[in-house]
Amino acid sequence: MTIEGVYTALVTPFTEGGQVDWKAFDKLLDMQVSAGVDGIVISGTTGESPTLTVDEKVSLFRRARAYLPSSVQMMAGTGGNCTQQSIELSKLAQDAGANSLLIVTPPYNKPTLVGLKAHYEAIGQSVKIPLCLYHVPGRTAQKLSAEELATLCDIPSITAVKEASADLFLFSKALIHSKANYLSGDDFTYLPSLALGGHGVISVVTNVFPKAFVEMTKRFRAGDHKSALQLHNALLPLIEGLFVEANPSPAKDLLSHMGVIKNTLRLPLVSVLPSTHDKLLTLFAQTKRQLVELGAFE
Repeated sequence: MTIEGVYTALVTPFTEGGQVDWKAFDKLLDMQVSAGVDGIVISGTTGESPTLTVDEKVSLFRRARAYLPSSVQMMAGTGGNCTQQSIELSKLAQDAGANSLLIVTPPYNKPTLVGLKAHYEAIGQSVKIPLCLYHVPGRTAQKLSAEELATLCDIPSITAVKEASADLFLFSKALIHSKANYLSGDDFTYLPSLALGGHGVISVVTNVFPKAFVEMTKRFRAGDHKSALQLHNALLPLIEGLFVEANPSPAKDLLSHMGVIKNTLRLPLVSVLPSTHDKLLTLFAQTKRQLVELGAFE
């Protein structure tokens, strides 16, 4: 399979008591399917993966794959800083029906390139589905060069990279050196990355406005760059607002406002400050109005 297009890094909804809210989870999936996204990422950073148990992750993988139509790919976040644990979770995700795996470069222990290569090879050899390498220096404290990324992408099982360094020079250079598909991991770089030859996005803002990026992609690929840029500009203030506090707190705040989920997070994450909430509501209303005018709201 090819990893490309618009993927949503889905939030994990919780009840007020802190358990996975399955009814809300189904509502989130319905929103994404209705908007026409290409894929869903379950148990990524936005899904609060560090606070999910293995059993919860596997249950989420199974529920998503059973609920989603076959046309929507399900990518499971199974990376971590222990190779053996990642292997075990990756096998469980594959058995649960995942189409691909999101594997972050190991945080905290910061392996060398040799160690990274061995890590990804071991995980890739343990499963039959493709890997998407997740490069997010802001969370791992380890930024790879385009050449280092290309070396890792020589591993046959790595067919895509979620590039979340917010460095478009690196993104552009990596595309030249690598055989893998490159997906933007920062919403504000998505349209510029398409212009550079990028292959898609793994997005946070699509939790709230999924159709916007689907439409942006269609319009850009159809050659309507002016309309695509209008959508980018309409979304930009909200994209910035979604990261004024730790992700996914702002996204959950808005989804709660929309009546889709409860505004519940697991510690150490907490709900946004009242001042942030007020700002988000203003941005939400402003963005929604513009997306309606541009024909990109559902």
